[in-house]
Amino acid sequence: MHAPTLASSVATAPPRPVSPWIWPGLLIAGPAAVVLASIVTAYFVLQHPDGLVASDYYKQGKAINAQLAQLERGRQLGMDVFTVRANGTEATLVFPHGRESGSIEVTLAHPVDPDRDVRQTVAPSAPGRYVVKLSTPLAERRRVIVSDAPARSWRAESLYIP
Repeated sequence: MHAPTLASSVATAPPRPVSPWIWPGLLIAGPAAVVLASIVTAYFVLQHPDGLVASDYYKQGKAINAQLAQLERGRQLGMDVFTVRANGTEATLVFPHGRESGSIEVTLAHPVDPDRDVRQTVAPSAPGRYVVKLSTPLAERRRVIVSDAPARSWRAESLYIP
């Protein structure tokens, strides 16, 4: 008697037939994915239009030029360099080289919430020194914008970091 061999004891399965649609399906999958991605992209473009182009670009350009002229005038007056110190309910602005002695308008712009901006017109407490009264202490960084009040002929900007 012969002992059964390993090859004869393992039954071989008959080969499975390959679907005739596998190759056309693979060939269609690439272009179909591109068409689907194009439809999704078109949807997002139509739902969220690009805001880079302004309809009143000429007016905005003129406003930017006016702001640049105000910044230059502030530099000429020596009002472009100032320090901001805040302690509790007061913020003190000191202009070491400033030649302006009238009232100024101070804006302490909140980084996220415009409702928390502080806007005040203040008179000098001493030459080159202005004190802004605060309702709450400044706990976060603020953009500080200063201009002469009420004419707004010059402008200066800085950053306050507590």
